[in-house]
Amino acid sequence: MEAISKSQKERLSKRTIALALSVLLLLIPIFSRDYYILTVLIFANIYAIFGASWDILAGVTGIFSFGQALFFGAAAYMSAALNLFLGIPPLLTIPLGGIFGVAVGLAVAIPSLRLKGPYFAITSLIFPGILAGIIYMYPSITGGEAGIYGLASISNDIVITYYASLILMLASIFILLRIANSNMGLIFRSIRDDEATAEATGINTTKYKFISFAVSGFFAGIAGGFQAHFLMSISPYVFNTFYSFQAILGASLGGVGTIFGSVAGAYLLSFLNESLRGFVQFRVLILAIVMILVFRYLPEGIIRRITRHYKIRFGLWSGLKKLRRKS
Repeated sequence: MEAISKSQKERLSKRTIALALSVLLLLIPIFSRDYYILTVLIFANIYAIFGASWDILAGVTGIFSFGQALFFGAAAYMSAALNLFLGIPPLLTIPLGGIFGVAVGLAVAIPSLRLKGPYFAITSLIFPGILAGIIYMYPSITGGEAGIYGLASISNDIVITYYASLILMLASIFILLRIANSNMGLIFRSIRDDEATAEATGINTTKYKFISFAVSGFFAGIAGGFQAHFLMSISPYVFNTFYSFQAILGASLGGVGTIFGSVAGAYLLSFLNESLRGFVQFRVLILAIVMILVFRYLPEGIIRRITRHYKIRFGLWSGLKKLRRKS
């Protein structure tokens, strides 16, 4: 009875925290409809999805990549093309962009089967540059360096756009948390912890790596598609390594392998980016220093630090502990 009571308290505490934060975000437009504030929060919601998409691949499955911008940018261009050339509305182009992100993710998964550890991480830096190069080669279709402009907006009302980004973010985090807490998530983490042992127990690691890439590509894709329609434009800059570092740093700030931490990390990173607006030439350098400091002094991330201090478990690592106790 004591164990059940403790488990119930843990579930209640984490659900209460998640619900309280969600309600707080839903109430923000009631207190302020400032365009600048809501724009910053919209970008935070986009990068929360983007960071979580990297976290399911790197933090949960253990496939570290520096090329997450590939999924983000490819889907953004696909969404833009579908809207501009075929007249498909954003409500459809964003999920279709996510599906294209799945296809790109599966294509990238092929070399990952041969390259392991740091070798794939380093190679992944090349993928976004290759696609950016292709875009530069066909300016009549892709707009070249200038990019594509004149896309349909999510809404002319910034409040509606904010709520759309928030609902998309909450739904994405919820789905990713469900995946990470499922049996599939346990298999992902078994691949991360010891791929050879996972294969020895009969797990088809190739299959689950493909699934992880597909899931990561989809959610990075819908984030990219949403941003393209929010800005009503897209340029090859989205393939810049800076975008991949945004996802990595956001997830690392919150806590790699938690999914939920990507939300906290994205909000902190968005506010940090805005505070550095007057130091544009040094922004990348400052963010690089922040990343080094986080990895050095806060490797577990803010969410894990807080949950360990207050003894709150969000389920991602407690599931493995239960499995180990049974064995």
